[in-house]
Amino acid sequence: MLVTGAVGLALAVVAGVFGLARGQAGGLPWPQGAQGALQIEGMPGVLRHGARRPTPIASVAKVMTAYVFLKGRGRAVYTVSAEEAERYGERLARQESLVPVRAGQRYTRRQALEALLTVSANNLAHEIARWDAGSEGAFVAKMNAAARELGMKDTRYTDPSGFDSGTVSTAVDQLVLLRAASRLPGFLAAASRPWFEAPGTVGRRPTTNLALGQQGIVAGKTGYTRAAGGNFVFLALVRKEGVPVLVQGVILGHRDAFSSASTCRLAPPLVEAAVRGLERPPRSGAAERVQGWVAA
Repeated sequence: MLVTGAVGLALAVVAGVFGLARGQAGGLPWPQGAQGALQIEGMPGVLRHGARRPTPIASVAKVMTAYVFLKGRGRAVYTVSAEEAERYGERLARQESLVPVRAGQRYTRRQALEALLTVSANNLAHEIARWDAGSEGAFVAKMNAAARELGMKDTRYTDPSGFDSGTVSTAVDQLVLLRAASRLPGFLAAASRPWFEAPGTVGRRPTTNLALGQQGIVAGKTGYTRAAGGNFVFLALVRKEGVPVLVQGVILGHRDAFSSASTCRLAPPLVEAAVRGLERPPRSGAAERVQGWVAA
């Protein structure tokens, strides 16, 4: 099913622009049973796939955690609490994604964001919540307030990491958030790292974003739990006819996935198909901005 987010824009117009036919789920290779949203900057509307129904989003929730953290009044250095250090064993037993922490360990703002977005550290998500708002409850309230401000009507956050299946959203809402977060200084830098090394440790951990660098994908955030299935939000910058084209997309509820890795691998074909379907590449300030960031 192909629909658009632009009021008054006919389906046939969008299908014509993309060179697609009606009834082809946007003409893109979406995973069966999942929901998706994709937007090419400079083009009207959003390509959607699947039902617009709130679903658990797992660690994709950390995009909002990063957004709130970046919007707040940050400090240069933060310190890991004894409380979170003591919970490491408990979180490990629950098979959460983690980085090693110890009481008094110091993290810069950028290091915290990289742990959050690159290797999807749940324990850093909960520490960020306390650093920013004083408590997890207060931070979750800020997450939900930010969602309302952005117009994310089908989104509800119950925790800062997404491990709680009560944290739910839709692909369309997460696309709105991704576009807003990518405009904040520091977000793309943290969401584009190929590896992370925790302060005071030796050994790099690779990013969970296995699509990074493929088909122009420059940044993204993964998520997986049994309740949520595979989830992935991503930004890709490709060139067509010499014009930079920015593609931003979301896949949620990929139930056939056994990890986020299999969902990541679906993104490059989506980008390729969407850009191939363009009759002519649109020019956009957002694409120029991301190209400038990549070049820098």
